Amino acid sequence: MSCHEALEAGPLAPRFLPLHPKIPFERLTVGEPDPSTEDELLVHRWHHDHSVLSTVAFPTLGLLFCGTYDHQIMVLDMDTFERRGTLRGHTGSVLCLAKSSDEKFLFSGGSDSLVKVWDVVELKETHTIYSLVDIGDIFSLCWCDANKTIYFGCQNASILFIEFDSEMNTGDPNSLPSNRFDKFFDSKGPTGAISSSKKSVELQKTTRLIEVPSSGIMSYAHNGFIYTMKVFDGTFLITGGGDGLVHIWDLRSAKGPQLVRTFDNDDSVLSIALQGNFLYCGMANGQLKQWDLQTSQQIMTLQNETDDSDNDEEDNLTIAVADYCIFKASRNGVSKWRFGSSPRHFWEAHQGQVLTSEVFTRDKKTYLVTGGDDSSVALWNITNANTPTHAHRKSIVDTDNESLLQHLNEFVSFRTVSKNPEYFIDESRRCAHYLTNLFTKFGAESELLPVDNGNPIVYACFKGQQTQDGSKRPRILWYGHYDVIEAEDSLAWKSDPFKMNSTDGYLYGRGVSDNKGPILAAIYAVADILQTGELTSDIIFLIEGEEECGSFGFQQTIKNNVEKIGEVDWVMLSNSYWLDDTTPCLNYGLRGVLSATVEISSDSPDRHSGVEGGVSREPTMDLIKLFSKLTDDNGRVLIPQFYDTIKELTPEEEKLYDHICSKSTVPINKETLLAKWKFPSLTVHKIDVSGPGNNTVIPKSSTGYISLRIVPEQNIDGIKLSFLKFLKESFAQLQSDNHMTTKIIHEAEPWLGERGNAAYKILESEILKEWGAEPFYVREGGSIPSVRFLEKIFKAPAAQVPCGQSTDNAHLDNERLRVANLYALRRILKGSFKRLPKTQLA
Repeated sequence: MSCHEALEAGPLAPRFLPLHPKIPFERLTVGEPDPSTEDELLVHRWHHDHSVLSTVAFPTLGLLFCGTYDHQIMVLDMDTFERRGTLRGHTGSVLCLAKSSDEKFLFSGGSDSLVKVWDVVELKETHTIYSLVDIGDIFSLCWCDANKTIYFGCQNASILFIEFDSEMNTGDPNSLPSNRFDKFFDSKGPTGAISSSKKSVELQKTTRLIEVPSSGIMSYAHNGFIYTMKVFDGTFLITGGGDGLVHIWDLRSAKGPQLVRTFDNDDSVLSIALQGNFLYCGMANGQLKQWDLQTSQQIMTLQNETDDSDNDEEDNLTIAVADYCIFKASRNGVSKWRFGSSPRHFWEAHQGQVLTSEVFTRDKKTYLVTGGDDSSVALWNITNANTPTHAHRKSIVDTDNESLLQHLNEFVSFRTVSKNPEYFIDESRRCAHYLTNLFTKFGAESELLPVDNGNPIVYACFKGQQTQDGSKRPRILWYGHYDVIEAEDSLAWKSDPFKMNSTDGYLYGRGVSDNKGPILAAIYAVADILQTGELTSDIIFLIEGEEECGSFGFQQTIKNNVEKIGEVDWVMLSNSYWLDDTTPCLNYGLRGVLSATVEISSDSPDRHSGVEGGVSREPTMDLIKLFSKLTDDNGRVLIPQFYDTIKELTPEEEKLYDHICSKSTVPINKETLLAKWKFPSLTVHKIDVSGPGNNTVIPKSSTGYISLRIVPEQNIDGIKLSFLKFLKESFAQLQSDNHMTTKIIHEAEPWLGERGNAAYKILESEILKEWGAEPFYVREGGSIPSVRFLEKIFKAPAAQVPCGQSTDNAHLDNERLRVANLYALRRILKGSFKRLPKTQLA
C-alpha cells in the first residue's frame, strides 16, 4: 500500500513507538564556523527596515518574494541581487506567502484578514479574497494545483478555501474587513466619538474582489490557531495548529476537505515540512517530531542539545527540508540534520530570531533562504549539504552486476541496528522505504506492514504471468531481514562498517553478508526473470527489521496480514554460511532456543560480608547451587525427559556426516558436528548481582541468564514445562529462605527441512551447474525464529541456501562477502525461481 493509498483508506488512529528517541542536534558556539565543513555558503544578504516574516522563491523567474512586518512584499532578484520592487496592498503584516506551480501567481496572507493574488510577471495585485466572518490573522496559506484552490488557516481556528478563477469578481468593497463596523473596536468611546481601529484598504483599479462563500468556511478545523499547512501528493491538505494536532484532509470531495487522519503532538505545531513519505512537525517546545505518513507512526523526536534551560523552550517557528537533510530554524539560528548520518552543526544565520525558511533548487543547485527579526533575508548555497548519502549512479531498472553492487553499497550504508532504536530508528525506517521504492521500480507491488513498537516489515510481490490453462501459479515466499548487529568497535574495522568497501574480490561492510547481500541477490534474480518475460510464479518478499532482536512483533504482524500475503507453496531464505570456504552448502536444519532469566533474591538488603557473612543463605550461592543441578560433570543436561525424544542416527545421516567430514577443507570431526547440529545443549551466559558490585558486598539478588538450544525432535512447549518444573523442584531441595523468580524471555522453534523435496532437488541441481560441485547438506546450531513459524502458518516447506563462506565474519568485525558468491547466488535463485512448481505437484 502506497502512502497515498494509506491516507485514502480513511481514519486511522496514529501508532506510537515506545521509544520516541530525543536525538540532539550537534551545536557549535554561536557565530563560530563549523571546522569540518563549508556546506552552507552565504550567497547574499538583503536588508530591510523591519522583520522579514515570510518568503517564497520563484526559481524559474529568478525572483525571491519576502513578506514583511511593515505590510510590504519585497521582490528580490537572485541573479543581480538587486531589489526589483515592492508590492503594497496589505494593511497588516504579511505573514504567509505561496505560489502557483507555473509561477504565474503569488498569494499572500496577512494580519489584515485578507488574501491577495498577484500577477508575478507584471508585479501587480489582481484579486483580494476576504470573508464575511471575522477570521483574524491569516497565519498559513497554500495553493493546490490539482483543484485550483486556495486554502488558508486563520486565527479563529478556521480553514477557508475557494476555487480560484482569474476572472472571478464576486465581492463588495463595503464587505471588506476594514470597512465593516466592529461592535467592540468601532463603538463609541467615553467621549461619544468613534475612532475606528481599521485602516481603509486602497484597492488598485485592476483588483477584483472575491468573497469566500459560507460553503468554503470550515469553522473550528482546529482547537487553536492554524499556524501551518502544506498540500501533499496533490490531493491532501496537512494542517498544524496551536492545539498540538496535525490534521490530514482529503481534498477530492465535492463537499470540501474531509478529515482522514489526526496526529497528536502534545504541543503547538508551529511549522511542518514534507520529505517523501515523512512529515516533520516543528513544536513550540523546541522539539521536532517525525511521522511516517504511510504507517501513521511517530518515529523520532529531534531536540537541540543545550545547557541553557531557557533555550530548551525555543520555538520551532520554521523548518525546511531538502532531499537529504532538514534545517531547523529558531531564535538560535539554524541547526542542520543530515539524514543517514550523525548530526552536523548549528550556525548563526541571523543576528536574532529566524522567522522563515525555505529550500528550493535552481540550476541544479540547492538553496536555503532564511528571514529574521534582524530585518534581513539571507540566501545560502546548500548544494554540498544536500549531497545524497544514498545516491543512485545508474537507473534503477538496470539489472547488471554493477547495478547490484551499487544498490548493495546504498543498502549497507543504512545503519539499521535494531538493538539500538534510540539511535538508528530513523535509518531503519528510511531503509524500509528504500526497499519499497526498489521493489516498486523493479515492478513489484510493495508496502510496509507496521509492527507495533518496532521496525516495519517490507512486503513485496512480483506477479507472474497467467498460466495457459488458468491454473494457479506457484507462489514462492522469500524471507530476509534488513536489520543488522551493531558495529561498536569501529577501530577494529579496516574500513567504515557502513561504507561498503570492495577489496581483493570481497565486499566489506556491516550486513553485507547478514543479510543485505542475499536479499539483493534474490531481488535481482526475480528482476532478471521479470524483464525477460519468463516469470511464471508469484514471488513474495517479507523483509523484517527486528530479526537480530528475536523477530520482535514479526509473527503477530504476519498473522494480521495472512490474507494479503495469500497462499504460499515454498518458503526460501539465505541466512547462513558454508561450512568452509570452497564447498557450497544447502541448509536443512536449525536448532531452536529457550532463553530465560533465573533470579534468586533475599528479603534483606545488600549487606557487608564482614558484618553479615555466614549469617544467612546468600542469593548468589543459591543460584550457583541451582545451576549446578542442571548438568552433570560432563555437561549432560539433567532435566528429566530432556533427551527422550531424540532418535539415533539413521544410516543415511551417518553417510551424510561421514561425507562432510571426509570432504571438508577445514578440520572437523563427526562428534563436533553432532554436538552442534544433532543434539541439544544448555548454556549459562552470565550472572548479574545487585549492589555496587565490589568484593565485600553480599548481593540482595542474583540473576542468571541461561539458554537451552533444542533440536527438531524435541517439543519446545514440553521442554519449557520440564525446565521450569525442574528449577522449582531443585530450588525447593535447597530449603532456602530466599525466593526464586524465573522468566522465559525468548523462544524459537527448531526447524528441519525436507531434504528430498522438489525445492532441495532443484537448488542442488542449480548449485551443481553453478559451482561444478555437489553441495554439503548441513544443519546449524543457531536459531532463526521465523522459519518454522512461516512453515506452519502457510503450510509450506522451507529451504535455505547459504550464500557466504565460513570466514564471512557475520556479527564480527570486518564482515565480508565474496563477490563471486553474491553473483552465484543470484544465478542459482534465478534458475530455481523459474523451475519451482506448485507444492502439490512436487
